[in-house]
Amino acid sequence: MHHFTPRELLYLEDMSSMFESITKNCDFAASSAVDPQFKSYLQSLGNEHKSWISSTASIVTNKSKLQ
Repeated sequence: MHHFTPRELLYLEDMSSMFESITKNCDFAASSAVDPQFKSYLQSLGNEHKSWISSTASIVTNKSKLQ
């Protein structure tokens, strides 16, 4: 079983923070967008980042429960 090193956990934390920021920016831009196609694109982009954050959090949470 793989255990995350402190460096890997810090990397995941940094990436999660960055993706949260991107998600917030996409949500804000989508709420301001006039073009429906562009609005839809921004919403899907934000949702992809939310999905990545959730997936990563569940991996880290599951790994820490097993330790």
